[in-house]
Amino acid sequence: MNNIITRSQIKNIGKSLRSIKTDQQLESSSLVLLNKWREHHDATLKYYGKLLKSEAIKLGIKPSQFTVTQRIKRIHSIILKLRRFPLMQLSTMDDVAGVRIVLPENSEVSHLVNVLKEKKSKHELIKLSNYTDHPKDDGYRSIHLVYRANKSPSIQIEIQLRSLLQHYWATGVEVFGTLEKTSFKTGEGSEDWRIFFKLLSSRFAIKEGTPVLEEHEKYSISQLNTSLVAMIRKLNIIEQLSAYTSIYTSNWREKRAIGRSGKYALITLDTNTNRTSVEVYPESQLSKALSKYSSIEKTHHSSNAINIVLVNLDNINNLERAYPNYFMDTKVLSNYLSKIVLGKF
Repeated sequence: MNNIITRSQIKNIGKSLRSIKTDQQLESSSLVLLNKWREHHDATLKYYGKLLKSEAIKLGIKPSQFTVTQRIKRIHSIILKLRRFPLMQLSTMDDVAGVRIVLPENSEVSHLVNVLKEKKSKHELIKLSNYTDHPKDDGYRSIHLVYRANKSPSIQIEIQLRSLLQHYWATGVEVFGTLEKTSFKTGEGSEDWRIFFKLLSSRFAIKEGTPVLEEHEKYSISQLNTSLVAMIRKLNIIEQLSAYTSIYTSNWREKRAIGRSGKYALITLDTNTNRTSVEVYPESQLSKALSKYSSIEKTHHSSNAINIVLVNLDNINNLERAYPNYFMDTKVLSNYLSKIVLGKF
């Protein structure tokens, strides 16, 4: 694939994506260019994936204790973001490509962030958003760093650093969004569910010794616990999770046995059939993986029933641990919620 693409080309694609209708197919020519743009991020993504793994090990964290994943933003998410921010251009969107590391403890996240801030690089750190010390209004917590890569045309890469608690909160939001057929992180969904996620975020923050949401600062730990438990019981959350997610199946057990040499995983969650399908590609077949990715997105780019993502993992066996939301796996989250209800968290 010829990787030469201009910023004006990708800017024009962004304009067409912003105005595309839900039932309208994407043009093949636009998809070809969009894939060139997404593939243009790959080398820099790999660089930061290796860097995060190396620096985490230097901090004394065992590889089995953390996950590093790289993902190309799906078209559905790009469209939603372009519509939420009318002045944003696709050519300067900072999270078209992202790297995420999930570490056991928030203290380890802080240490790694400090290492990255002090490390000299040919790429420029242009933005740091600390959503741990300053959580988003919906309860989202983590730390994001955005780098401008030294290449032409220039790109931006987002690095997300999360603790396990922050990760299971965020993926829980995704799972509930799938079950409710809504997007909580874009402000949709029922008020009760949004209240629940905000309370849970603040309870996790207390556990990690970080600031709670501003609206919860007036509460004692006891009051916050009481409100959270009441909401868990009101919405029957633990039972709902068990009932609704248990019907989902996956082909990953069979694929994992033959895909150990793979680097890229194309994950498709189909809520019409309650099934997750995984296709694994070796490192040499990124273009093929992107082509399959875009062929599905061409028709289902705005579907609430088809969720698809293309990811690159250092260890493909960590796929379920890194993306529990695509496997509708809420066992860990349910365990946390049970402990909270029993007063053992």
